[in-house]
Amino acid sequence: MAGLYALLVAVLLFFTSISSLGSIVSRYMRDLGAGVAVSGQVYAVAPLVAAILRIPVGIAADRVGSRLFLVAGAAVAAAAGLLAAAAAGAAALAAARGLQGAALAFFVAPSIAAAAALGGEMAVRAISLRAVAVSAAMVLGPMLAGVVADHAGSRAAFLLSAAAGASAAAAAAWVRMSSRPVFGGPSPGLRDALTPVVALAVALAVVDGMGFFAVQSLSQMSLRDLGYGASASGAFQSILAASGLAARGLSSRVYAKLGPRRMLAMGFALEALGLSLLASRPEPPTAYLAAALQGFGSGTSIPGEQILVSISAPRGAGNRAASLYTLGFDVGGALGVFALSGLAGSAGYAAAYTAAAAAAVAAGTLSLAAGGRLQRPRGKV
Repeated sequence: MAGLYALLVAVLLFFTSISSLGSIVSRYMRDLGAGVAVSGQVYAVAPLVAAILRIPVGIAADRVGSRLFLVAGAAVAAAAGLLAAAAAGAAALAAARGLQGAALAFFVAPSIAAAAALGGEMAVRAISLRAVAVSAAMVLGPMLAGVVADHAGSRAAFLLSAAAGASAAAAAAWVRMSSRPVFGGPSPGLRDALTPVVALAVALAVVDGMGFFAVQSLSQMSLRDLGYGASASGAFQSILAASGLAARGLSSRVYAKLGPRRMLAMGFALEALGLSLLASRPEPPTAYLAAALQGFGSGTSIPGEQILVSISAPRGAGNRAASLYTLGFDVGGALGVFALSGLAGSAGYAAAYTAAAAAAVAAGTLSLAAGGRLQRPRGKV
């Protein structure tokens, strides 16, 4: 269990690093004079780079083990914070977001696979605990970054991100697990990892990625344009993450009670409600209620997708399957934020939020329509 605890600490610190930088970068771009579309596109660089690297990282991590990539990912996150602190314009900030994308590619899928491996028969519970650590970091990071940015400037908040990333690398070095997975035969390939359930989870992840990243980026800009400070934006994202934390903490119980199909449908329905509320009333305090709905929804659907992927992946292909899943999340985030930020720039924030809500409704409908493909796998939760 010591390895799992070290992993959870590393996950908490890593996502504190990622979220503290990501929670203010779009706002900072607007402060530099960039438009809504360009600011959103700079934000979208991270999931775009992550999407490019996901599959090579998944293949390599299945061959050499997860720990090396956990340490490397956290170290790159620290470098991203340092680069952002030294940035003088959009190009350097885009490069910093690119480094964050590489960090996400190195860290996220291996941390999912490591949680499943370290959890053993309690893999579902371990994945749920990892999800809790992610959400706790996404509460802590934006809150700290908002306060620091308002009182000491954005560069100080970027240095906070660098410090958290370096600490995550140190914690990841303590994760003890086999350097190589044990195979009962030849190592499975990508086609073996892409089971029908994994393919369905990838499709759902595209929608979740779009909603997740779009809300984080657009909310920074919309609150700023309404005249609110960075602390208000940080509070919005902390509420988003806090409700996600509550949902993820309950995810293993919800999974056991409802099964995957209804769990996913419920999550996407809550996301659609939150996005629709943002479209109609984007200012506080209504925006904070929308953040709670969106966070609880994604905190229900995302762990449900990850559980399906981890349990349905063939033996020895956990990193590959997790990489395919997170690739879908990144593609949705990159393309979705590009498209939605462009829509927000031309037709307004309400149009962008409405489009994201429609996509969430479609994903929930797909989850219900999947029927027999989403059977509850056997095993402890």
